[in-house]
Amino acid sequence: MRQLTFGGFLESYTKALSGENTRSLRRLADMALTQPRVTEPLMLLAVVTEREQMLAGAKLLDSELSGELHTLVTLHQSGRLESALAAGDPQLRTEYVKVWNSYVARRDVVKRDANLKLDVRERVLALEATKHVTRYRMAKDLGLNPGNLHAFLAHGEPSKLSLDRAYKLLDYMNAA
Repeated sequence: MRQLTFGGFLESYTKALSGENTRSLRRLADMALTQPRVTEPLMLLAVVTEREQMLAGAKLLDSELSGELHTLVTLHQSGRLESALAAGDPQLRTEYVKVWNSYVARRDVVKRDANLKLDVRERVLALEATKHVTRYRMAKDLGLNPGNLHAFLAHGEPSKLSLDRAYKLLDYMNAA
């Protein structure tokens, strides 16, 4: 699975916030006049994709936003934009940091879910030792593939069970 990039996230995020299926920065800038929550992701998208000049003629850019755009461009050109967003740089408004945090949450969801599944695995293994329920019985009762259940429990392969199924397994073991 490919790693989500900041630019790719910003494209999908601006589409979702605007409610329109467009990648046109000018059209998104016009929408941002009536939907202000699109402004910060749109400006970041323009800078990250190096299309900030597309916003130059937009009605959206008043003097304050022009200054912010210049700051974002300067940070991006020096290669410090992502680190400034991650650090919550005081020269950037908190709305930009919120966009970054949304990106990080989406980017790291697979790793976070894998850690949650491994925590569930540890609890299931502890319960398995005390409850004396066979893995075959667990798989049969929960409709799981026995091979995937074994790989999850014996080898700690979090990709073998979904997070939902891992929690169902834990609930099953707690009730057994």
